[in-house]
Amino acid sequence: MPTLNEMPKVVLTDIMDYLDFRSIMLLRKVCRDFCTFIDELVPSSSIIGLGLTVDQERIELGLEDSLAEFRKVTYSKPDQEVNFWKDLEMILKHQKCHLEYFTVDLEPPEEHKTLDQSILEKLHSVFLDKLQNILTSRKIPLKAASFNLVVGDQNEIMTILPYIDSEKLEEILIFPATGPHMRVFKLDQVVETEQWKNAKELGTSNFMVEEPLEKFTHLERCRICVDTISLELLRSLKEIFFNHPTLEYFELHHEPHYKGRELKNWFEQLFEGTYPDEVYQDRWYSRIPGNPEDVLSIRSSYFDWITFSRCKFSDTHINDDII
Repeated sequence: MPTLNEMPKVVLTDIMDYLDFRSIMLLRKVCRDFCTFIDELVPSSSIIGLGLTVDQERIELGLEDSLAEFRKVTYSKPDQEVNFWKDLEMILKHQKCHLEYFTVDLEPPEEHKTLDQSILEKLHSVFLDKLQNILTSRKIPLKAASFNLVVGDQNEIMTILPYIDSEKLEEILIFPATGPHMRVFKLDQVVETEQWKNAKELGTSNFMVEEPLEKFTHLERCRICVDTISLELLRSLKEIFFNHPTLEYFELHHEPHYKGRELKNWFEQLFEGTYPDEVYQDRWYSRIPGNPEDVLSIRSSYFDWITFSRCKFSDTHINDDII
């Protein structure tokens, strides 16, 4: 009876289809023949989620497989850093199907947030350069449906984002790793990438954007923070909803410079009326020209966020006589 490594390649290939990625990597270490065979075959990984977290002392590699099992491997620095890059390179080499999410977290832990900014920037730069080299060495861009970033600035985003498959990327999440709370975070380069233009959802938090609203109109769902809102800004967003039927939801966070009465006056000028909501009390609404089935709904805490959403008229509590 032949041993496992004496079996025909077609049989070994079929066996690989029943193994998860961890089992394949363990099999690869059994002997040189298996190692050579697996490296030549490059069987597809079963990983559906990949997360990288780095700080001054360690790198964490989070893996979620198709069985919804999550594992985290910690590599101490500098002793195990070489092993991390070897493992990551092997994982990405075998990653043929698309990831549900890919996360890169450069936020320093609490005990390191007092580190000098230049030290953090150098730490991030070295890590991102190596990650970029691995991504650019792939024959095809990395496919991920959701890309979650905790980074220091736009330059760090641009180190990775252009190497994610723009046809598969649907959601971009951006959070600032360092710096003052609610600072302006420039995205003028990011908004020109194909990845941005093809994305359907955007989520941001704890920083303000200054790019024009037109850079967000292709999205289906969006959450951004701005420093200042105005009657003109709200009117523009209302018109954007009227003219872009794919836009479903837009959450606008702002610094609470305004009194509730001032916002209410603006809503009264822009919208046709209110209807009750069990959770958020009154919602304001406006009919969408040429669309008898949908209405534009707006709600606000009157403190720091305003949400526009496209709703089915049948799902609201608006009196039929009003419409």
